[in-house]
Amino acid sequence: MSFFSFFQYCIFAILIISFPLHSQSNSCPDKGDSSSSHSGNTSSNSNNIPNENKKAKEEKEEKKNEDKEDKEEKNICKKDDEVKADEESSKKEKEEKEEEEPPKIGNFSLPTSQQPAALFGFGGNIIDEGEVQLYLFEDKFFGKRKIITDVIPSVLFGITDEWSIFFNFPFSPLMKDGKRRSSGLEDFFIQLEYAFYNKKNRCYTDQATLVANITFPTGSVRKNPPTGFGSPSLFLGGTYYHTRIDWFVFTSHGAILTASDHRTKIGDQFLYQFGFGRNVPSPKGWIYAWMLEIDGQYNKKNRIHGKLDPNSGGNVIYITPSIWISSKELLVQFGVSFPVNQNLFGKQNKIDYALNFNMAWSFYK
Repeated sequence: MSFFSFFQYCIFAILIISFPLHSQSNSCPDKGDSSSSHSGNTSSNSNNIPNENKKAKEEKEEKKNEDKEDKEEKNICKKDDEVKADEESSKKEKEEKEEEEPPKIGNFSLPTSQQPAALFGFGGNIIDEGEVQLYLFEDKFFGKRKIITDVIPSVLFGITDEWSIFFNFPFSPLMKDGKRRSSGLEDFFIQLEYAFYNKKNRCYTDQATLVANITFPTGSVRKNPPTGFGSPSLFLGGTYYHTRIDWFVFTSHGAILTASDHRTKIGDQFLYQFGFGRNVPSPKGWIYAWMLEIDGQYNKKNRIHGKLDPNSGGNVIYITPSIWISSKELLVQFGVSFPVNQNLFGKQNKIDYALNFNMAWSFYK
C-alpha cells in the first residue's frame, strides 16, 4: 500500500468517525434550546395569571370606589341645589307676600289693631297673635224720661292672627226709665271672633269674620229697669271689612238669643249695622279718621211671668258720626248717636241721643 493510499484511508476514517458526533452536537442544542424555551414560557405564564387577576380586581375595586365617590358628590350637589332652591323659594314667597300687601301708609301705617274700626257696631276685633288690648268703653243714652248708662272694661287677646277672645265686664252706674231707677252689674260675656276670609293686595284688604259670645246672668232681671237678661244668652253674628289706603267700609249682622228663667224671657234682639269712613292727614305714627255708622236693632217683646209685655220691643235705627285717633299703643274713639227711627211697641220712653266713648291700650308680643 502506498503512502498516498494510506493517507486517503486515514482521512476517510476520520471523516466517518467525526460525522455522527457533529450531527449529535448540532441536534442536541436545538432540542435543548426548544425544551428550555418551552419550559421558560410555561413558568412565565403560570406566574402572570395570578398577577393579572389581582390587578384586574384592584382596578375593579378602584373603579367601584370612584363610582361611589362620584355618587356621593352628586348627592351632596343635589342637596346643595335643593337647599338653594328652598332658600330662593322662601325668598320669592316673602317678596311676593310683601308685594301682595298694601304699603305702610294711610290706614295701613299702623298694626291691624290700631286701624279704624266701628265704634257703635260689634266685631272687628281681630288682632295679631300674642297681642293684648285693654279697653274701656262707655255709652250713655239720653231721653226726656229715660237714661241708660253702660261702662264696659274689657280685655282682648289675640290667640292667633285669625282668632281672638274678648272678656267683657259691664256694669251700669245709672239706669232710669220714668220714675224707676236701678244700677249695678250687668251680664258678663266672653266673645270669640274668627277671621275665616282674608284677602290682600297692593290696594286693599278684605276680611270677613264670625262672632260668637255667651252671656252669663251676673246682672238682674228683677231690677227695674233690669240690668241683665236673668238667664244665659247666646250671640251669633258676622262682620265684613273692606279697607283701602284712605277709605274703609264695614257691615255686621247678628242676633242675641235669650233663654227664659222662671217664665220670664227678655225678647231676642237682631242687629244690622253698616259704616264707612276716611282717614285725614295725620302726623307720622298716628291715624286720624272720621266715620259714619248706621246701626239698627230690632227687639222682640219681653215675656214676664209667662205673659207678653205689650210695652216692650220694637225697632230703632241710629246714625253715629265719630272720630278715630290712634298710635301704635293708644286708640281713642268718640261719637254721638242720633235715632232716625224709633218704632217702639206700646208705650215706651224714647231716646233723643247717645254719647259713645272708647279707649284702648295695646301690648305687643
